[in-house]
Amino acid sequence: MFNDPVTLMITRVPRVGREREWESLMEGALRAARAFPGNLGTLILKPGREGERAYRILVRFDSSRNLRHWEESPQRQKVLKRLESVESEPVLIERAIGLETWFEPPGTAVPSQPMAPPRHKMMIASSIGVYLTITPMLMVLRPVLDRLPVYVATMVLVPIAVLVLTYVVMPAITKVLRPWLYRGSTGG
Repeated sequence: MFNDPVTLMITRVPRVGREREWESLMEGALRAARAFPGNLGTLILKPGREGERAYRILVRFDSSRNLRHWEESPQRQKVLKRLESVESEPVLIERAIGLETWFEPPGTAVPSQPMAPPRHKMMIASSIGVYLTITPMLMVLRPVLDRLPVYVATMVLVPIAVLVLTYVVMPAITKVLRPWLYRGSTGG
């Protein structure tokens, strides 16, 4: 089984007047997270609109196992206790695993942008990726696959396709389609 990357999308709200203290604590927390095995990066998106107080934090790990090690670590527990003391609302945490992690927010993200592109755009980009992966594979492997029962041929084809999609095709497609994927919130 493939161990997919995991992205945590965390929303936290510091108490009024304690934002600087909160930001300092959060920077320390993210620095500690980046030092953990399997961390693929972190990002803080500050409130963008006037009156908005919520910060969005993205934390990426290469696997659920490495994320769990970070979540259960004494370092994280200590930092969370300090953060909670300067926060005014409960924390909201969302996880994205697998396909959604192919669609990374652009480097120029602003807090008002969606964390991931609209689902219909992810579907179109994924469909292009699957087509560009499966078609050449079928052309090359057809002589071998035609001699196998369909369920065995599928067991051979699927892991290879997922591997190629994850590490080659989808990173390239999301890079090429990035301007379209993240254009506007109306589906551009």
